[in-house]
Amino acid sequence: MDKNSRLYEKYYTSNGFERADLFEMLVDQFGSKQALYPGSFVHITPSFAIPSVTYVDSDRSCPGFFADPAMRKMVQDRKRYDGEPDITFHSADYGATLPLEDETHDLLVSQWAGPVSQACKRYLAAGGLLLVNDSHRDASLASLDADYELVATVSRAAGRHSWGRMDLSAFFVPKSGTPVIPATIRGTGKGVAYTRSAAAYVFRRVH
Repeated sequence: MDKNSRLYEKYYTSNGFERADLFEMLVDQFGSKQALYPGSFVHITPSFAIPSVTYVDSDRSCPGFFADPAMRKMVQDRKRYDGEPDITFHSADYGATLPLEDETHDLLVSQWAGPVSQACKRYLAAGGLLLVNDSHRDASLASLDADYELVATVSRAAGRHSWGRMDLSAFFVPKSGTPVIPATIRGTGKGVAYTRSAAAYVFRRVH
């Protein structure tokens, strides 16, 4: 096993954290075709399900990983769609201006990477989706952003994902009863205790 294969194995395969089924769900339910994944590290898994994915990360391991023909072959072997995978990588801080046109992606992925929903919203088309968890409180920020509307929740059990079946209005309700504002989340960095929570959330950019 080469260096990049070992890297992917260490962080995603060996611990059951590829989450390939999650991206398959997004394609099957919403038809996602062109995704932007800021703060991706080497999580190339979305390309198994989504034909066109742009990855962004500043980690020094990433340029060699995404350029490695062995990693491209892994995608070829595991992809679920016809045609060639379209994989683009930018070695950059996603908070800076990226060499991308605004509103050109139908899916924005935020997983353990900080305030992606805010920094990269400009690249998500109106009607496009944000897949986000509440690491670094990004789902909380999205829930308070008038440009986003919660459309689905994701549950995870025994390493598998499924769509949540609870009333969406039950999420992002503070247990304290005190309204939350974005400045509070950004200023303190502390989490909010909610009456309901999910493994991940899907928001739609409404405008």
